[in-house]
Amino acid sequence: MLRRTAASVHDYRLTAQSILPRTLFEYVDGGALDESTLARNTADFEEIYIRQKVLRGEKVDPAGPVLGHTAPFPVALAPIGSLGMLYPQGEILAFQAAHAAGIGACLSSFSVCSIEEVMPEVGDGDAFQLYVLKDPGRTEEILARATAAGFRNLVITVDTTHPGMRDRDLRNGYRSAARPPLSMLLDCAMHPRWFARSWRSLGRGLGNFAHWDGVGSGLIAQAAYMSRQLKTDLTWSDIEAVVKRWPGRVVVKGVTDPEDVARAIGIGADGVVVSNHGGRQLDGVMSSIAALPVIASRYSGEVEILFDSGIRRGSHLLKALALGADGCLLGRSYAYGLASAGADGVIAVLEMLRKELTMSMALAGVTSVEDIKKRHMACVSLREARPNVSALVGFS
Repeated sequence: MLRRTAASVHDYRLTAQSILPRTLFEYVDGGALDESTLARNTADFEEIYIRQKVLRGEKVDPAGPVLGHTAPFPVALAPIGSLGMLYPQGEILAFQAAHAAGIGACLSSFSVCSIEEVMPEVGDGDAFQLYVLKDPGRTEEILARATAAGFRNLVITVDTTHPGMRDRDLRNGYRSAARPPLSMLLDCAMHPRWFARSWRSLGRGLGNFAHWDGVGSGLIAQAAYMSRQLKTDLTWSDIEAVVKRWPGRVVVKGVTDPEDVARAIGIGADGVVVSNHGGRQLDGVMSSIAALPVIASRYSGEVEILFDSGIRRGSHLLKALALGADGCLLGRSYAYGLASAGADGVIAVLEMLRKELTMSMALAGVTSVEDIKKRHMACVSLREARPNVSALVGFS
């Protein structure tokens, strides 16, 4: 049921928390170790102030390109593993919702619905996300299937050579158990709204790998197995080989250091995602929004600069664009909507953020995404700004 009184992404988070079993909610909501980076990803947005210009009297148009596709506002859905456990056929519904809103979506390698199941929904602005595996033959198989499905954009995640240590997952058994413990099963049964819609899909695993030898059965066993298949000694040479093999655009996801962006450009990447994986990998790394300004100041125009981690408001989108992002990827925000009400929940979250961005632009005195990029002032770094005033985003 759609939460009719929802006024924000936070409201959808609360609805998702009430519907989902604790294990699934904490899988989506949690971060690495003490979750300090998870918290900073959102909190650091509050240290950036928008300089307001009034009485501009011009119509606002937030449209902009992301992943080679012009969208009504410059966002796309980020890849999230196991969406199909939040809502049956979750990956398919997410793609359908994204397209209803006019934006693109990215399918995770670790999806419940397989590449072939999602294939009928694939459009020009969509992407497939790749984890490079130890077995090059298996990596090649996934790439071939993604190409056959019509994906033009490939997003290579580079910050997950080792799975992040997430205390919440360890406590609730998501990562530590070979099969669901009794406590997890009881928790599922105690969430009737989720159980009633999802019980038929409880036996499903990771659709892209379910046919492989040794992968096991069920989501937890397969996720544990596939986590051990990630190439832990991944290098830029490996990424370059994938770039040369892929026939379309390649985006490197998970960079926060300017030198890594330079390496990505050097091997031929078309884009990068400034991201710390939503605070799910290395706790203690800087927030993504803190990393963005330096990267954008050096490499804007050389490569598509996308941003994710911490976006919960349309004003966050405005700040990221003003700090140099060409577009943004949404993660938890739409996952909360999906868990709450399926495709309708995702559409509602997207429309909410679009309206918030449009209103923020109007009140800030900017009329377009290009206007934001042309008129933003250089920002003080967040580290330098503490404990005094925070970074300013200004429009003159």
